[in-house]
Amino acid sequence: MKRSLLFFIPVAIITANVNAQLKIDNATFFISAGATVTVQGDVTSNVDIQGTGVLQLKGTSTQNVDMGGFVIPNLEIDNSSANINLLSNARIGTSLLFTNGKAQLNGFDLFIANAATVSGASSSKFVITNGTGRLVKNSLGASSFTFPVGYSAVEFNPLTISNSGTADDIGVRCLQNVLDQGLTGSAVTADFANNSWVVTEAIAGGSNLSLAGEWAAGDELSNFNRVKSGIARYNTGTDWDLPASNVIAAAGSGPYNRSRSNITAAGVFAIADLEKVNAARLNLKVFLQGAYNSGTGLMNDLLRDDPATGGIDPVIPTTQPYNAALNARFTRVGVYDGSVSVNETVDPSVFNITGNNAIVDWVYVSTLDASSPSTKLQTRAALLQRDGDIVDVDGVSPLSVPIDTDGNYHFLISHRNHLSVRTPSAQTLADNAILNYDMTDAQNKAYQNGAIISNAAMAVNGSVYLMWAGNANLDDYTRVTSLAIPVVPSDAAFILGTALSGNPNATVTGYNPSDLNMDRKVRATSLAIPVIPSDISFMLGTPLNGDNNATRREHK
Repeated sequence: MKRSLLFFIPVAIITANVNAQLKIDNATFFISAGATVTVQGDVTSNVDIQGTGVLQLKGTSTQNVDMGGFVIPNLEIDNSSANINLLSNARIGTSLLFTNGKAQLNGFDLFIANAATVSGASSSKFVITNGTGRLVKNSLGASSFTFPVGYSAVEFNPLTISNSGTADDIGVRCLQNVLDQGLTGSAVTADFANNSWVVTEAIAGGSNLSLAGEWAAGDELSNFNRVKSGIARYNTGTDWDLPASNVIAAAGSGPYNRSRSNITAAGVFAIADLEKVNAARLNLKVFLQGAYNSGTGLMNDLLRDDPATGGIDPVIPTTQPYNAALNARFTRVGVYDGSVSVNETVDPSVFNITGNNAIVDWVYVSTLDASSPSTKLQTRAALLQRDGDIVDVDGVSPLSVPIDTDGNYHFLISHRNHLSVRTPSAQTLADNAILNYDMTDAQNKAYQNGAIISNAAMAVNGSVYLMWAGNANLDDYTRVTSLAIPVVPSDAAFILGTALSGNPNATVTGYNPSDLNMDRKVRATSLAIPVIPSDISFMLGTPLNGDNNATRREHK
């Protein structure tokens, strides 16, 4: 019969030194409360260690721990000279304390019991997940737990997780890089912080995770925008999932951190910037009444092409003009907020394009909540071509609009001196998918507010539908005379009093919201030589059809 040995460390003994290896072979090894067993060599056991005392690893070289999946109740790592090297799975029953040094998992898992704690970890004291081994928290629930992990001894990227769903065994390990296919593929070179976390769950489904990930400035790859960053999850076989609402400024001043909630599936996670945000692409088409020429069926591009010389001399700015300083209706929200770090700009060469695709002006596109269209979710500034196509800042591509997830959204199209139009019903948008929507071919392509009887949502010219012109003061109306009840200020009075400073004979040139006919000049009265049409005459004659008392109102 094999002899079973009993080791007992009584309370009276505060520290017991084991200078060589500690090997427990089918024996009871009991460390009493208040006692510490200090080991300077390796630890091997094929049974659970008993008691509530502390096993302290305090060597001066690498110490191997081979627990065969059994439990150490309280473990202190205090080896500042080398790593603690795991040779098999191990479990912590009550506490893991980092005093000095790191624990390297290799291909094995270190389990932390549900009620157990991990303390003392920092950028110099943590768990190295250099292989397939994971740090696993058993039965992780609503109370958050920080996984102090990093891929190597010089990479510390802790991940804090809570689970408001069904408690589960949640494991975490780090990858050295962010791979373009999550667990496989090539290492990415831009727009990420260069560490990723592999998060696992014992039972698929039922979890509802909140993650908070940390990184250092040295982890950031080329072009990474810390001001617009979030936690992305790789969708197997597709790409990185990064909801638009999660793309905000990082917290902290180094290290930095970002968080994300309502994650219902484990997977590979990484910190990405706005270049990886979920985005649908829109092929939208509108006409501006102020620029439309019924003879050509196109809009004029006089803001780009100087009518006096016939040469390219754009007054259109290379940086989008839409922000709250222009008018509150153009307040930017979401990923593209118009800030210094995220502001749509174009290369001046875009304005060299001629023909149907020549640029007419900037427009402002908003995605709206499907059930509450008054709620803006994201805003984008975009370019408008002569043929009505709305394109991205390269002047040719469909407009990319950030979304949280595939689903239904309204969108709103606005301009700096026209009345806005929006979709009558929510449209299905999906990440990397293209939606085609033409507002020029039917009145019902725009939302029609039945309470507004003065005008339909869009103007009509033959068989073509256009955004109403004449909104010089950027309210919800076009008027040449003011109304007292309800109060509707006159756009004509605004042009004369504000744009022209009260001088009816003045001419203001350049890029101005009061330039209603979009010829790069603002006039209250027409000139014959040189020919300068009056913007007030244009408003009265075109959107108001010659009626001094007419009102054109935006449909909302």
